[in-house]
Formats: sequence, C-alpha cells, structure tokens
Amino acid sequence: MDSEDMHDGRATHLREKDDRYAATAGAYDLFAAGYRAGQVAALDAVRPKLLPRDGPILDIGAGSGLNSVWVLTHVPDSEVVALEPSPSMRALALGRVAEHPEWFTRITVRPEDFFSAPLPPTIGGAILLGVLGHFDPGERAAVPRLLAARLPEGGAALIDLQDPETPARVEPFEFTAAQIGQLSYRGIAEAWPDGGERMRWRMTYLTLDGERVLLEDTTEHVFHHPSPGTVAAEASRAGLGLERVGETTFWLLTRDQASGSAAS
Repeated sequence: MDSEDMHDGRATHLREKDDRYAATAGAYDLFAAGYRAGQVAALDAVRPKLLPRDGPILDIGAGSGLNSVWVLTHVPDSEVVALEPSPSMRALALGRVAEHPEWFTRITVRPEDFFSAPLPPTIGGAILLGVLGHFDPGERAAVPRLLAARLPEGGAALIDLQDPETPARVEPFEFTAAQIGQLSYRGIAEAWPDGGERMRWRMTYLTLDGERVLLEDTTEHVFHHPSPGTVAAEASRAGLGLERVGETTFWLLTRDQASGSAAS
C-alpha cells in the first residue's frame, strides 16, 4: 500500500490500491472452507513455537481474521498485530473482533501491508498463509531477514507454498461448493505459467439459485511459485531454517540459533 507523508507533520495518508479481494469478500470464508482444516492442523504444529512472552504474534495478510482469532483463543496471554491492506477483508476481520470486546486490548488490525507497516521490534512468532506468493523474488527474500531480526530463539513463522511447486498449466477445477438455504456457491480456478516462477490465476465465484446465476465475479492475479529449495536458501541466508509440516504445503521458518541483525 502506498503511503504519503504530509510535510507539515500533521498526518500520514494511506492511498488504497484497487481491492483485489472485493469480489470474494462477501463469501470468503465459505469459499475457503475446504482448506480450513489443513490450516488449523498447521497452526497446531506451529503452536509450541509461538512465544507470546517475547512479543506479539504477527498475522501478515490476516484476511478475514480467522488465524488471528485462532491465536487469541489458543495461545494464552498472546497479543496479535494483524496486517490487512484489503479494505473488504479488513472489515471482516474487524467484524470478528467487534463480537469480543475482551479482545480489544489484545489485537491491533492495521491497514498497511508487510513492507509499509511499523513492525514491532520483537515478535513472538508470525503467520503468513496465502501471502508469500504475492511477493516478487526481491520482496520475498527480504521477508525472512525482517522476521529473523525480530523472532526469538526457538520462535517460528508459519508459511505455505501453493501448489504446483513449479509453474504448470492448471485446468479449470471446482475448489469449493456449498449449499446454504436456497442458494449454492461455487468457486472455480485455473492457471497458466507466466514466465519464471510466476503463474496467472483466474478465479471465478458463482452464486446460484438452482441453475440460474445470480452473481458471477471473475478475478485474475499473478502469484509466484518459488520452489522449496529457493525459499530454503533465502531463509538460510537470513539465519532461519525451513521445515515442512508433514506432507503438506505448510512450512515453518524457524530461528533455532541467534540470527539476524538489529530490527529495522
């Protein structure tokens, strides 16, 4: 997200880019429901390495707030800093928080992205689900360096590397379908290689009344698909290890020894 500093010191304005999630926010959790069990299992795996005594848990690309809520409910005494630049997704996250006034002192939902937000000087762990592929190689290489400078020894960040591991044509497939009352919801995805580690994804979201389409939204975005070896090398240069969670697409970036330089 772009920032513009007022020279008179009175304010800093944030100019929001086009909201790429606006088309999906209305039923985001429904469309993502098929992936949630795997995410929760991965969160359970990182749980012992979330160390809230050392700082807040950083939820990067917090989306609708599901992972922030998981931390607040499963990690006692934790605080969360959630970064979500999409206005529509941030509204969902804040809606969840609004239902729990007891969380108001434990979570901050910021409108900036990872490279624009004022990051805490130390963190107790981090979650980056569905995020790493949005960064180009230069940005992505900076992520482990910035995390390593803030993570405590024994701390970790949870990431995922989206299939396919190397760019390839993905024929159209239905990734979610649900019936709620009289309406059904379908999500259809397809993708093409776009040069190097890039893929172009097309996502179509349908709301149907029987066979009649009430809503149809299609979005396209470029997503990077670095190999695990590439990410491991970038992590190693920052002093972090990379460990796969079982046979899944989830990975832990771990700081087992002193690493990183002064936080920046």
